[in-house]
Amino acid sequence: MEFIIGRDELLKAVQRAQGVVAAKGPMPILANVLIEAEDDGIKMFATNLDIGLKGTYKANVSSKGQVSVQAKKLHDIVKELPPDDVFVKLDDDGRCRLNCGKSRFNLATINTDDFPSFPRFDESKFVNLDRNMIGEMIRKTSYAISQDETRLTLNGASLEVSKSSVRMVATDGHRLAFIEREGVVGIDTPCKMIVVKKAINELSKLISESEGPLRFVQHDNHLILDIDSLYMSVRLIEGAYPNYEQVIPKGSESTAVISTAELVQGLRRVVTLADEKSHMIRFSFTSGKLEMVSEGGDVGEARDEVPIDFDGADITIGLNGNYVIDLLGIINNEKVEIRMKDQLSPVVAKSPDDEGLLCLVMPMRL
Repeated sequence: MEFIIGRDELLKAVQRAQGVVAAKGPMPILANVLIEAEDDGIKMFATNLDIGLKGTYKANVSSKGQVSVQAKKLHDIVKELPPDDVFVKLDDDGRCRLNCGKSRFNLATINTDDFPSFPRFDESKFVNLDRNMIGEMIRKTSYAISQDETRLTLNGASLEVSKSSVRMVATDGHRLAFIEREGVVGIDTPCKMIVVKKAINELSKLISESEGPLRFVQHDNHLILDIDSLYMSVRLIEGAYPNYEQVIPKGSESTAVISTAELVQGLRRVVTLADEKSHMIRFSFTSGKLEMVSEGGDVGEARDEVPIDFDGADITIGLNGNYVIDLLGIINNEKVEIRMKDQLSPVVAKSPDDEGLLCLVMPMRL
């Protein structure tokens, strides 16, 4: 195997691979990347068994073949190289030689037969998705994905694709983010899957870096994505996602419309003295104003208020202040609409002009 590749092109490849390699684990080969030299360039494949990433990159190949080298070491080397051509060759002794300018490197390799294979998929089954739409959906839901590894199904986002809409939902049991976007999707059979958070984050990065179309296909327990000829495989989380529709209140007794910026500013001031564990803020909604109070025990207390347009019965409710700040960050509107049923029911926050987006926060006992 022998090829020449531009340093920037190689750096792009290994930087992407770094996002999915398993630096530690029982299988040393998962810390490696697989490089395959073919007629039209090189392919670089990295996987941690849950997520795989395989991309094609421009290179001048003089001899086809494949090699597997440690991803981190390769990345550390390439990022320090000058912006010049990089010469890569697999010698007969099994070592990978890498030359650039006056720099020379000799890398150990692992038998490529031991490298996991990319999951099989049917190219003809790919369905197009709006890349910018999926990027928006990820931005507005991923904050609510659970970090608790004991609740496996909550460690990802629920992705539902039908013929006329795409829906994404995330929850950690204390808050929930829901977004639905309408549009014709060329899919024959609607599908529903749970996508792990790390894959969601990697896809978000790829979307921000690319300009080409996004395609997907679900095959067995894998989701295969294609963006700019970069293929990502994701092992789907098995199990049933919680019935989130049952959690979302069907009605409300009180509704407040508030300046998003003023609410964020007031909350940031009050949350400084909130309890360090619960971060609870007491929200008191009355005609014309919202009063926010935090009590930090021996540290002290804070109080602030903002003007509101309010309709309904006065209500006082306890909420995690940081959770409210998080959801306000994804409300793309000057105003936020907050709907409440009672002190024990979930609070719903949404943009007044976007029925397809809502955020939910569970209340805390006062």
